[in-house]
Amino acid sequence: TERDLFDAARVGLGALGVVTALTFAVEPSFLLHSVRQPMRLSGVLGSLDTITADNDHLDFFWLPHTDTCLTKRNNRHPGPARPQSAFRHWLDDVFLENTVFGALCGLGARLPAAIPGINALSASALSASERVDTSYEVFATVRRVRFLEMEYAIPRERLAQALRETRDLIDRRGWRITFPIEVRVTPPSDAWLSTAYGRDSAYVACHVYRPTPNPDYFEGVEEIMVRLGGRPHWGKLHTRDAAYLATVYPRFADFLRLRDLLDPERMFTNDYLDTVLG
Repeated sequence: TERDLFDAARVGLGALGVVTALTFAVEPSFLLHSVRQPMRLSGVLGSLDTITADNDHLDFFWLPHTDTCLTKRNNRHPGPARPQSAFRHWLDDVFLENTVFGALCGLGARLPAAIPGINALSASALSASERVDTSYEVFATVRRVRFLEMEYAIPRERLAQALRETRDLIDRRGWRITFPIEVRVTPPSDAWLSTAYGRDSAYVACHVYRPTPNPDYFEGVEEIMVRLGGRPHWGKLHTRDAAYLATVYPRFADFLRLRDLLDPERMFTNDYLDTVLG
């Protein structure tokens, strides 16, 4: 049916053909009240249900080797706008989050033993802030420090367990991780291959500084996420194949049948799709 095709093609991985026309349902421009606040990781995990329910958009960054998170809560606001000053924007988004952070990553690459101290210093420098601004000004961020990333979507109710196990794994293995672990939450989706299909989801994104890859770190975290029923981000690093993905996507077989109907000769395939779709 057309509905099946729509729900499959919304996350189609390029495997179902070419889209030749597209009609957007556009959301009118709106303002967001953005509140950034440092919190203890233990405090975030202990209040996840409350802060998730109370906010339109929630994400937070946990600094490994510390108990500190930077939470970001974004909610619609009637106005008027109260944007950051040009100086505060430059200080927070350009200088601190890019220039200084890049320098700290470079220092950590040369002196890995210093990374826990570097992260502790970064945690102590976090401060609360708020603004009311156009949605895209709040959501879009500049990232000039190059990194490698793996991201998994897990059932939202398993987030606290996933973060505790990841923290314990980092400590146990003695890894030195500069980059924060990013977490966000979303409601369910009905797109067949959406990583949030059919469940409230939490996304756990692990990063490493590009010049210092750490495959063991990604492998260890991936084992945790897989055990918790995780679904890897389709466009980021992971090692899952069709045999595994069929177990975590209820409509996976339906997607493959639709693919057989629309592209029986496999014109729209590549090595990656051969791995994840079989």
